[in-house]
Amino acid sequence: MNVLTNPSQLLVKNSDALEAERILVVQPENDNFVPQLSQQGAASVNVYTTSEVVRSRLSDLGVNEACLAYGECIPDQKEKPDTIIVYLQKSREFMNYLLAMSLPLLSDNGHLLLVGENSSGIKSWQKRLAVYGDVEKIDSARHCSLYVLTPTVKPSPFVIVDWKASFEEVLHDVCVKAVTLPGVFNHGRLDVGTRLLLETMEAGFKGDILDFGCGSGVVGAWLAKRFPGVRLFLLDNDAMALAATRETCRINEVDPVAVIASDGLENVRGRFNAIVSNPPFHEGVKTQYETTEQFLRESKSLLKPKGRLRIVANSFLRYPPIIEAVFGHCHVLVKRDGFTVYEAFNG
Repeated sequence: MNVLTNPSQLLVKNSDALEAERILVVQPENDNFVPQLSQQGAASVNVYTTSEVVRSRLSDLGVNEACLAYGECIPDQKEKPDTIIVYLQKSREFMNYLLAMSLPLLSDNGHLLLVGENSSGIKSWQKRLAVYGDVEKIDSARHCSLYVLTPTVKPSPFVIVDWKASFEEVLHDVCVKAVTLPGVFNHGRLDVGTRLLLETMEAGFKGDILDFGCGSGVVGAWLAKRFPGVRLFLLDNDAMALAATRETCRINEVDPVAVIASDGLENVRGRFNAIVSNPPFHEGVKTQYETTEQFLRESKSLLKPKGRLRIVANSFLRYPPIIEAVFGHCHVLVKRDGFTVYEAFNG
């Protein structure tokens, strides 16, 4: 991975726009930009991320834990930042969420910088940002653009409840309710792939179950209601997903053993009777497969004898060869609507 991604390089190129006493960086990329910024003389640099991958990397690079926030909300700032830097996100709704959360924190006469790749649609945000105030394009280079917003409209107070969505589904006569947040997979609805996965879960699930990439928590909550007595471990990299998962478990009266923030399987301990997943293959604005492929390679080592792996994935993804290489087999349970459910056993 490059030391600096293209958006971060564009920010460094425009270092004069970063001259401020207090800077808040929102959703930085997985690179060295924040440590470099911290060393370049700003009185204080705080960071907010919903990615455990990014949080862990920045911590390893020496960013002070007191300045590094991971969660579904930006914590209150002791002093309002003069400049807020926001990296463009794939989800438009999540971007609106970040802006609504960030702008009330900005000091009077402060500025918000938005940076991102042209291929991800950042140019359309010049018009969208205009509802908050005056927008100017600072620079365009390395296939990226950088905009500055000077707010002229007093932002409304941020209330997270206003951003929550919910849905209810009945599968195998089991009713499950879900709460979701912007940027979380399954936001406001049950997707086709997850529905297909749950339809295959007719019998045989017991003991300790790990849901990898739990999203809104709907799979885990449904499993706990369908198979009373299972012990749930729910894992995701995304703090928004974990917040939604906790809320989903609460409204379904499900008590998981653990809700785990983890980069892949790094923070998982123990072995399981089953690992289930609708694994992610999108991260940020780019398509990425490495996390899921690594998960599949490591999954067998976390299964008890005769434990099962069951996942659903887009049929075009080349996961079967990886599963076969690890387990020696890969069963296709069902294939429909562009999705396939795969299963493998440990012995």
